[in-house]
Amino acid sequence: MREFVQSIRFKIILGILSLLVGFMVWAALDAGAASAPEMLLNGITAPFARAATIISSFVETNINTLANANRYKRENEELRRAVAELHRQLVEIDELIIDNELLREMLQISEENPDFEWATNTASVRSWNTNDIFGGFTINRGSQDGIGLHDLVLTAAGVVGVIREVAPHYARVSTVLSTETTIGVVAVRGNVDGVLQNDIAYARDGLLRVGYIARDADIREGDIILTRGSTMYPPNQFIGEVVSVHDDPNGMSKYALIQPGEDVFGLTHVLVITGFNGRLELDDLNLSLMEAEAEEELQ
Repeated sequence: MREFVQSIRFKIILGILSLLVGFMVWAALDAGAASAPEMLLNGITAPFARAATIISSFVETNINTLANANRYKRENEELRRAVAELHRQLVEIDELIIDNELLREMLQISEENPDFEWATNTASVRSWNTNDIFGGFTINRGSQDGIGLHDLVLTAAGVVGVIREVAPHYARVSTVLSTETTIGVVAVRGNVDGVLQNDIAYARDGLLRVGYIARDADIREGDIILTRGSTMYPPNQFIGEVVSVHDDPNGMSKYALIQPGEDVFGLTHVLVITGFNGRLELDDLNLSLMEAEAEEELQ
């Protein structure tokens, strides 16, 4: 062992080790090895520093939100008011479009029937009458608009009903499906008379029933049905189209089932005819009936 320590080989190895240690010390000093405790401390505290940054950002954001809460509230209220105003304007525009369309329909019907008088305003369906299986509805026009009992209610597609109750600002309508609605009608092709005489069984399927048709009358599927015209209802207003013809159980007549021109369950706006040439007002009609009854008693 002593020989190895004193040998040249050991001295060479020792020299190499000395050089390596020297390089290591130099490298450590050059890289800042003296700050190793600081690096260790930074490694330990780094997660806490990141957490503190996140918390600080969160607090700053929420403080800003709280500080500006009133401003945000005012802005939201202004936006809601603006949206509500836009919605109101859109509704008004839709109403104007519908009114213009109804006025065009009224003009078209008036050109064919210049003697017709109309309610002063077009009417919209305000609600559906409770428990009315025939689709009765209430409109937003009444006596102040010139509407009276038994006025005919229609659209460009055809007759939809009759005014049954009137108040100053609204009126209730019985539809053409109702068993209360009785209107004289005519099948155009064969000039066949009949009377709208509805039946709940057919009304459930959306069909009208026209009865009191002569047994030998020439009426068939596809025939067009119009109002006949009377002292209560104007003539030549479209009711619907015949879908089938049947013998009446009494054996003396027959009846026809009619597909109405308008779906009364899908209405939103309607027109009301308040007068026409030859119409008797309600008071006049009552007077005429009284005179007729008096004459019968005298006979």
